[in-house]
Amino acid sequence: MDILFWSGGKDAYLALHFYQQEHPDNKIILLTTFNKSNDTVPHQNISLDIIKAQADKLDLELITVPLPSHCSNEQYLESLQETFNNIEEPIENLIFGDWYLDDIRQWREEVFEKMGYNCRFPIWKKDINELLTVLLLKPVKVEISAVKEEYQSLIRVGEPFNQAFVNQISRFSEDIDPFGEQGEFHTQVTILEPETPKEFTQRGI
Repeated sequence: MDILFWSGGKDAYLALHFYQQEHPDNKIILLTTFNKSNDTVPHQNISLDIIKAQADKLDLELITVPLPSHCSNEQYLESLQETFNNIEEPIENLIFGDWYLDDIRQWREEVFEKMGYNCRFPIWKKDINELLTVLLLKPVKVEISAVKEEYQSLIRVGEPFNQAFVNQISRFSEDIDPFGEQGEFHTQVTILEPETPKEFTQRGI
């Protein structure tokens, strides 16, 4: 069994897409950590109710892990280890939606492989145009869900994330990663049609 860290945004959705393509027979469970004080995914600003609705549309089991508002790395890892220990099936892989930040990948590999889990990064350094094409062809709507304060004059919550958005950001600011990889902004995926795991890999993309 594999666990995909699910934030509710485009990176997690893309990671699911590519991992399902590569491993169509693997059982995948989604895992979401959330702020227990407001039932919201940190950084993404996505409610737990929306996360549950996404999992329902994808026909995948969801595990939710409550965290305190000011959560240290130690608390984060302890909560995850406790969650993993309570899962009866053996866990083989942990799947992440990281795109190119080496320090984050190295940290994940260091801490989780010490726990005995393999880390997988299905969208690692993939071409941005390939990622955008998947989002265009899949039955989803992607919108900005949160923006760092210093970029709110250029990006607004609720605007579509698409090729036009990427082109605009690339023209107007060299300081903003067009995929938000540095945390400049975050996204929310709305799944417009139910997708079973089998359908997820058979849409001709």
